[in-house]
Amino acid sequence: MQRSNQVAQELPSLPLDGESVLVTSIGEDLALIAGVADAMMDKVDTLLNGDPSMSMKAETICWNRKNAPPDATIGFVAIVPIRLASKVRLRSVVVRRSGPPIRYTLIRPVVSLPNLIQIVCADAEEQSSYVVDRIIQTLINGKATQKRTDAALSVLTSASPTDGWIEVAGSIDTGQAFLQGWASELPSDTVRILAEEEGVLVGEFKSASVPRNDLGEQGKGFVGLLDTGKYAVHPGKLKKLFFRGRDGWRTLNVYDRCVVLSSTDVPAHIRSGLTQASASADTMRVLRRAGERFDGRDTVSDLKVPVRIGMDMVVEVTGGGMLVVGWMLDPEGHVDSLTLCTGASRQRIDNVWTRLPRKDVSTAFQHNSLFSGRLDPSRNDHGFLAFIPGPPSSAETPVYFELAVGETFAFYPLTPLRGMSRRSLERLISPLDPRTAAAAAAIERHIGPMMQAMASPAPSVAETRDLGFDETDTGKVLVIAAGVDVEEVSVTLSLLALDSEAKDVQIIVSAPVEAFDSIAPEAERLARFYGIKVRVIGAAGVQDACDAFEAAIHMTRAETLILLAAGVLPRQAGWISLLERAYRNRSGKALVSPTILYEDNSIRFAGTWLDIEAQKLVDRYIGYPRDVVHGSQSAEVIAGSLACCIVSREAIESAGGFSRSYLSTNEKARDLCLKMRLGGTPAVWLPDVEMISADNDVDMSALPMHRLAQKIDRWSFDRKWSLLINNMR
Repeated sequence: MQRSNQVAQELPSLPLDGESVLVTSIGEDLALIAGVADAMMDKVDTLLNGDPSMSMKAETICWNRKNAPPDATIGFVAIVPIRLASKVRLRSVVVRRSGPPIRYTLIRPVVSLPNLIQIVCADAEEQSSYVVDRIIQTLINGKATQKRTDAALSVLTSASPTDGWIEVAGSIDTGQAFLQGWASELPSDTVRILAEEEGVLVGEFKSASVPRNDLGEQGKGFVGLLDTGKYAVHPGKLKKLFFRGRDGWRTLNVYDRCVVLSSTDVPAHIRSGLTQASASADTMRVLRRAGERFDGRDTVSDLKVPVRIGMDMVVEVTGGGMLVVGWMLDPEGHVDSLTLCTGASRQRIDNVWTRLPRKDVSTAFQHNSLFSGRLDPSRNDHGFLAFIPGPPSSAETPVYFELAVGETFAFYPLTPLRGMSRRSLERLISPLDPRTAAAAAAIERHIGPMMQAMASPAPSVAETRDLGFDETDTGKVLVIAAGVDVEEVSVTLSLLALDSEAKDVQIIVSAPVEAFDSIAPEAERLARFYGIKVRVIGAAGVQDACDAFEAAIHMTRAETLILLAAGVLPRQAGWISLLERAYRNRSGKALVSPTILYEDNSIRFAGTWLDIEAQKLVDRYIGYPRDVVHGSQSAEVIAGSLACCIVSREAIESAGGFSRSYLSTNEKARDLCLKMRLGGTPAVWLPDVEMISADNDVDMSALPMHRLAQKIDRWSFDRKWSLLINNMR
C-alpha cells in the first residue's frame, strides 16, 4: 500500500494553468493531450505548432471539475491527429473553440498512456467511467490500426482494477464462450463487456452466481456465457474481460492455469455448475439450454417419439464441403428441422436435401413397437442425400446433426471420412435412377456442386521400372495409359513392337499402382524379346486413362507426347508418321487425333464438333460406317480424343492438366481440349489415320451407373463451359 501511494505521489498532476497540457503519443499519427479550460466543445479545430496549414479536427472528452476556479472548471482530453514532417517536432497546439482560441504548450517529457489515464481518472473522480468510455469509443471507432487497439486496451487496463479471475473456459456449438471463475462486483444476469483477445470485441455476458466457501466475503463464483456476436471468442486466446461496475470499469483476468474445455465437455460442466447457481429465470433458462447442447452422445435414440436416424456415409470433400447420405424415419412429422453442425457452423439440410427410396429402413422398423402401425406402406422415401458447401474443418471440430423436436433438441454424432474414392462415390450414387427427375435434382443440387468443389489430389507416382528407357531423349515419347488388364497391355506393346516406326520410340506404360506388380514383369519380358525401350510406372490415384496420362506427363521431359489408351490399336502401318506430319504442319501448336473405329468398322470417334443450330457440342458420325468419312479432309474440331493423339507436353501443362471434377474420360478430354484451345492449341481431326478399339465394355449391370456418371459429367461440363460454347461461331 505504501508503494502504491509512493507511485501515485510520483505521477504529475493535471496542469491547471490553462496554458500547458500533458501529452502521450499513440503510434505515429495520434496524440492524447490533457489539461483544463474555462469551456470546451466536443469537436475542435487544432493547429499543430499554431500553423494554420496544419489544422486538424480533434475529438474532446470533457468533465466538470469540482470546486475549481472559473478559468479551470472544465477538464478535457483531446485526441489529436498528427501529420507532421519527420523532422518537425510538435511543441504546442492552438485550440479553436466558441470563445477565444487557446495556445497550449506540450509539457515534456511525454507521459505514458497508463499514467495519463490515471491522472485523468483521479481528476474526473466519479465521471472517470464516462471519460474512459469516450476515449475507448473514439479509439476503437477511428482508423483501425494495431496501435489504436493496443491503446484502447491500455486505457481499459489502466482504468480497471482487477475484480476477479476466469478459471475455466470453453465454447459451445452455438458460438458462445462458457466462462467460470470468481469476481467481487460482477453483476449477475446480463452485463455488457469488452473482451481482449487478439483485438477488442464487444459482447454480452450472461451469468449466474455460485457460492464459493474459499472466497469468504471477498467475492462470489460465477458461471456464464459470453456472446460476442459474429466474431466469436476463442477461449484459449481470451486474455481479459472488462465490465462496468458500480463505480467504474473492472477487469476479469484469465488465470494463467485456466482450464480450457473441449466443446463436447462444456455442456456437462454447465450442468454441474448450475446445481447451486442463482440468477433470474431468463438467465437460468438460457444456461440450462446451453447445458443441453451437443456433448458427443447420440440422444436421438433416447427420444420417446417415433424418430430415428442413421448414416450411410459422411464425407468431408477435399476442397471444401460436406456430403451426407443416410436416412431419417419420422412417420408422424415430429422433426421441425435437421441441421448439420460443424463446430459453430450450422446449415439446415431438410429443406435442401434430395430424398432417396429406402425400403430396407421401412422393413427394419415395421415390427418395432415405437413405429408399429405408424409407417405408411406406400412410402419408402426415408433416405436423403445432401452436399453442403463450406470451408474444410479441423479434425478436432465436432460434426453432428441437430434435430429440433418440438421444444427440445436431439443430437446425432457424425464421423466424416476425409476424402472419397471413385468407388465410394459410385456406391453412393448407385441408388439413383438416371431416368428420374429425382436423379436430375440430386445432380443439380448436390452431386454436381460437390464434383466441382472437389480438389482431389493428382496421381502420384509410387513405382518406376526402366527397361532400356533413355531419359536423355527429349524428342518424343509414346505414353500408354494402362488399366488393370495385363493382357490388354501385352497386346498393345506387342503390336507396337512389330511396327517399324513405333519400335524405335521411347514408351512409357502408366498403370494404377495396384496393377504395377503384374504389368511390370510382362513389360520386361516383351522389352527383352522385342528390344523396345520401356518405362513402367505405377501411380496412386489412377482411376482412368486420363489419370494415367497425367502421371506419365510428370515423369518425362519429352517435348512431344503420343498418347494411346491400352486397347486402342492401329489398323495400318505408318500411323505415327502421319500424325506427326500433321502435327509439324501446325508447328506443334495442335492436338491431332485420328478416326477411331469399333471392331465392326463403325465409327467410335471422328471429332467433337460444334452444332451451330443447337449451340452445343456433338460427336459426329458415332455408329456410322467408316465409309461415311472416307475421303474427308483433315479439319479443326472443338475437341480431339485423348485415347489416341499427338500433342506437346507444354500445351497440356500450360492448360493446367486434366480437371479432377469429372467421373469419365469423355468430359475430361473435352475439358482439356477447350482449355488448350483458349491457350492457342486447337484440336485437329485426321480422318486418313484409323485406329481400332474394342466395343463399349459397359455391361448391362453397370449401364445405369454409366448413364448416371454421364449425366453428372455433362452437368459439370455445361456449368463450366456453356457460356463459352454459346458464344462460339
